[in-house]
Amino acid sequence: MDETVTITRGEMLKVSIASSLGVGFEFYDFLIFGYAAPAISRLFFPVTNTLLSILYAFIVFATGYLGRPLGAILFGHMGDKIGRKYTLVFTISLMGIASLGIAVLPTYYQIGIWAPILLTLLRILQGVSLGGEFGGGMTLTGEFAPMNERAMWLGVAQTAQGSGPLLAVGLVGLLTLLYGQSWFVNVGWRILFAVGVIIAIIGVYIRLRVSESPIFKFAKSRGNLSRLPLIDAFRAGYWRKIIHGLGFVIGGTTMTYATSVFALTYLTTILHVPLLEVTIAQVIGFTVLIIFSPIFGMLADKYGRKPFMVAYAAGVLAFVYPYFLLISTKLLPLIILAQSLYNFMGSWMNGAYIATLLEMFPTKVRYTAISFIYHVGVAAFGGTTPFIATYLIYITHYNLAPVYWGIAGMAVTLMAYLLTKETKGTSLNY
Repeated sequence: MDETVTITRGEMLKVSIASSLGVGFEFYDFLIFGYAAPAISRLFFPVTNTLLSILYAFIVFATGYLGRPLGAILFGHMGDKIGRKYTLVFTISLMGIASLGIAVLPTYYQIGIWAPILLTLLRILQGVSLGGEFGGGMTLTGEFAPMNERAMWLGVAQTAQGSGPLLAVGLVGLLTLLYGQSWFVNVGWRILFAVGVIIAIIGVYIRLRVSESPIFKFAKSRGNLSRLPLIDAFRAGYWRKIIHGLGFVIGGTTMTYATSVFALTYLTTILHVPLLEVTIAQVIGFTVLIIFSPIFGMLADKYGRKPFMVAYAAGVLAFVYPYFLLISTKLLPLIILAQSLYNFMGSWMNGAYIATLLEMFPTKVRYTAISFIYHVGVAAFGGTTPFIATYLIYITHYNLAPVYWGIAGMAVTLMAYLLTKETKGTSLNY
């Protein structure tokens, strides 16, 4: 296949939207769990110590990430064998079913210990389905995009990291404003999970209207597919790149979850900042991410991926302590500043690092490798971050203790980016 084949902007936009829905669902999902954590902790883990109750809720949050590597292996295998398109249709359908289950789940007061058990199982099911989303969506977008616009279109798809949470915080703000905090704790959080079903239905419709990746179809026509993509990814010598790629996601994942899920609960539950103020700050921050991700993706196509990746890691490493210091003031303008600056720096690498990962692997293992890297990293360092950050405060009685976790993660990622070779101009058709 000739990668210079013309693909219209309209087609690329449709592919990017189809791919971004799963990413948006992922970030929507983890943020609504953050908003719902205080309610879930009361309704599913009724203990007298509020902080301990929240810790239990975050343990359940983390268990959802246990299913991510399994989903990455399962759906990566499907995506590299039968195609990107229908694998992505299946994964988003499964996510919708799991979200609906959480939305209607009875509480501890109604079915006792079965409530937290079923909640945990549904979270794991969500994790399995999400394990096939990010790698597949980014692979589909990258394989459709022209080589000289790849990071830009991946940046467009990555705007879902902002639009998904933006939908979440917008709904929370609206529901809280209209019906009040107590209503949200009892009923409103369920509506957030029910909205996930609507996202899934829209996702299925759009993905069925998108063509299969032209690069995958070419590889299939040549018989250049893998029988066991995960085995080939490690056996064929790509395991070094997989380990390297894991370094890419550790810092960004740690800080993204710290500045969204954990920060939300930290501000509202520990510092008692009004939920509406936290919502305003996060809406502004995510809007910044949406605006600048495609712009810096376009710059990465022009000047290379590595400069923007290194700038992000170095910038955030220096900003970890100021971020937590700013939000701990409980002053809305400073919380907005913290959220905006972090998301602005996040936009520097959104298109660049995904483009680099795609360019590191051949077609026959690309879906599997990207999924494995991303979801092992997210499971180990994203799903656990709210719990670890809360636990650090719990054992140290120091509200800024999560700083240490954030700095450690970003230091690893900075090192991984510094050791990365520039991949700009690499064909994906191999």
